[in-house]
Amino acid sequence: MVTINHEELDKIREISNIGLGHAATSLSRLLDMPCKMTVPAVKVTGFDDIIALAGGPENEVAAISLKMEGAFRATMLFIFPAAHVSSIVRQLTGEQKEAMEGIGFSALREFGNIITGAYVSTFADVTELNVRSSIPDVVIDMAGAAITPSLLPLSLYGDDVILIQTDFNDWVEDKPERFQAQFYLIPEPDSLNVLRTALQGMPL
Repeated sequence: MVTINHEELDKIREISNIGLGHAATSLSRLLDMPCKMTVPAVKVTGFDDIIALAGGPENEVAAISLKMEGAFRATMLFIFPAAHVSSIVRQLTGEQKEAMEGIGFSALREFGNIITGAYVSTFADVTELNVRSSIPDVVIDMAGAAITPSLLPLSLYGDDVILIQTDFNDWVEDKPERFQAQFYLIPEPDSLNVLRTALQGMPL
């Protein structure tokens, strides 16, 4: 079980707010257009809630996963509605490509790499832990098929995960929309105390 108290969640929220702010800035510069994210909500939730929060097992999603490695080890899942993939890919490539094609997957992986990379970099800076991230994996499928294979081995760690939830803008021409994304931080059991110790050393 992820035993994180309210004060520690507040500190994770602050890390997340800074990290996702840096990610939004990086995307804005890359795309030469505004990218805004809301202040994230952070809570502990159960594995059983992940697919439900993604819209149910048959809802199509993009799922980007990576490993946090080094002094703190964890898995991060980044999930958002697949309906927004095409506009993200178009903005990154300038081409009318479907996300299932090679160039689309590469662009989506880079999109995930920018966002999760900014988060991991901020996490390392603020906690003063030597942490790096792996190359993200990308899956576009129904939520049950996209998420379950990643969750099965992780469920051995316990029943709970840390949910970081934010809204940010799509890049549909002439009618930008906001969409919700979920980030799940799943520490390995021997890293949970590392996280708690690092958080205790942070001022609010």
